[in-house]
Amino acid sequence: MKIILLLLPYLALSTIHPEGNLDFVKYCKYFNYPVEEHVIQTEDGYLLTYFRVQAKGTKIVSGKKVVLLQHGLLDSSDTFIINDEDKAPAFLIANKGYDVWLGNNRGNKHGRAHVKKNPFFWAFWDFTLEDFAIYDLPAGFKYIVNKTGQKIQYIGHSQGTAQMHIHLSLFKQSIVRDNLIQFIGMGPVAWVTTKYSPLVRLLDTNFLEVLATFGLHEFMPGDTFLTSEVGRVVCGLMENLCGDLIGSFVSADPILDNYDRYDVLAGHSPAGTSVKNLKHWQQFTRTGEFKRYDYGDKENLKRYGTKKAPQYDLSNIDVKIFYIAGYDDLLAAPKDVNHLFSALVNAPNKELKFYDAGHCSFMWGRQLPYLEDLWAHLE
Repeated sequence: MKIILLLLPYLALSTIHPEGNLDFVKYCKYFNYPVEEHVIQTEDGYLLTYFRVQAKGTKIVSGKKVVLLQHGLLDSSDTFIINDEDKAPAFLIANKGYDVWLGNNRGNKHGRAHVKKNPFFWAFWDFTLEDFAIYDLPAGFKYIVNKTGQKIQYIGHSQGTAQMHIHLSLFKQSIVRDNLIQFIGMGPVAWVTTKYSPLVRLLDTNFLEVLATFGLHEFMPGDTFLTSEVGRVVCGLMENLCGDLIGSFVSADPILDNYDRYDVLAGHSPAGTSVKNLKHWQQFTRTGEFKRYDYGDKENLKRYGTKKAPQYDLSNIDVKIFYIAGYDDLLAAPKDVNHLFSALVNAPNKELKFYDAGHCSFMWGRQLPYLEDLWAHLE
């Protein structure tokens, strides 16, 4: 509080958005969007909060076509609403008449609960994005289909694409496959062979080993300095500095992304994940391979039947796909996206388009250059 008082003389020179400290439900209501909150239990006991939004100034009704939005690494459902209202993907899609659902993975700020496990202990954090693919996605699909009676158009960003890639590679039959109309991927990720992204460069150090030494199992939870009231004020005063700090983890772009709203972003992101999940990503970046978590020869043999962690077989993906990629994306770099696209040898209907966008510009951009193509692809 004292820090905020000291900063008060400067606040008149900055933009502090009042909605920046609102939680998801209050944020939607602030902009007059109908919203519901749903708690979904996974097969292995995690409790995930999903949100449902429909067109501004209406009431939530049944019968609309369903779109599910799935966030990326260190992110949450909030990422799709925090841009200016006329650029926030969730609001834009809702205003087109869709029934918009926003998912959350275990371990982020909307998924820090379990029927038995406590997030204060290691057992809660014993997961990677493969668990998102095996447990979280099916739980979300099952719940939404049962609630709405509709099949799903899935839009994932970054890790939200990777977990769908993993699910489709591992399961030739599943509730996800049975109810998936199409898969739209923003900043799609599988192989990560470039070192352009600050996050990739961080994972290429011994950073995670240091965290493990201190017994830390959670990384960047949703209650850090940046997401505090003080953090929001600082981001309102020093947009570029705050943007660069957050960007060092999520590959934001000061030219393409809406830094004017970074006080709002700071109130909602980062949202956290497990250190083990980051370790899996580290394995991707160090080996240049898209494969299952490597536990070492002995444990791999127990879990997978082979000493080496198996590769995810993307030839098993045979669904309709539209990839939305960025020329300036440092994490889902064009080279790796093109490799991914070429690996979809059995996808009967696939399309890839590049835009002037960075990795997070699909949600936070000053402009959303892909919108017309998105409307053309949504059914």
